[in-house]
Amino acid sequence: MSQTYSSLILGNITPKQQEHKVSLQQALKKYLPPAVVELSAELIMYYKLHLHIEVERRDRYGDYHPHMGKGNMITVNHNLNPYEFLVTFIHELAHHTTFLKHGNKVDHHGAEWKSEFRNNMKPFLLLDGALPDDVKLAVIKHMKSPKYSHSADVNLTKILMKYDKVKDYITLDELPYGALFKMSNRAKIVMKKLEKLRTYTMCISVSDGKMYKVHTLAKVIPIQTT
Repeated sequence: MSQTYSSLILGNITPKQQEHKVSLQQALKKYLPPAVVELSAELIMYYKLHLHIEVERRDRYGDYHPHMGKGNMITVNHNLNPYEFLVTFIHELAHHTTFLKHGNKVDHHGAEWKSEFRNNMKPFLLLDGALPDDVKLAVIKHMKSPKYSHSADVNLTKILMKYDKVKDYITLDELPYGALFKMSNRAKIVMKKLEKLRTYTMCISVSDGKMYKVHTLAKVIPIQTT
């Protein structure tokens, strides 16, 4: 299936292009599920994209920059698990294909981008063994109305987190109501978990009573009380 689809993208390629493709595949193997590596490499070549692997950024999983330097650049955080990396890559690829068709004349995550996300994701769903069944079903559901970030889809994010290689964290969703926590070791604000909303959970600062909306699947540090 992968070879059939890839031939529709690049067709016959030169020895130099083949060498570049192999090099790309070797690099992508570290981050993507094996079954999607070839197709991803060909998409990068077809669209002449620069893919940069970035350190963890707490405010984003990836981003897209049109016409930066020598070409269009997609960045993805290095610490994502393979399925989360793929969803992020397709999210940013959709920004590129939207830009090619519409420039900057449409909303960043509007109807045009949603359509491109669906179109770019579909071939990966057809690849045998590319995604586990639970991830595949969550992605299909997500495709009905893709979000500005997959973290806005709690169901998809929760399923993707199951495949983290190392789970050295606790999410806010795992804490009982009334539990105290901080967002990181460096955080000074101690919060108490209150009411769960849809994507977020209402929390209150213990020191001053200020209310916060915290993502339900935010990674937190519980504070033990005596």
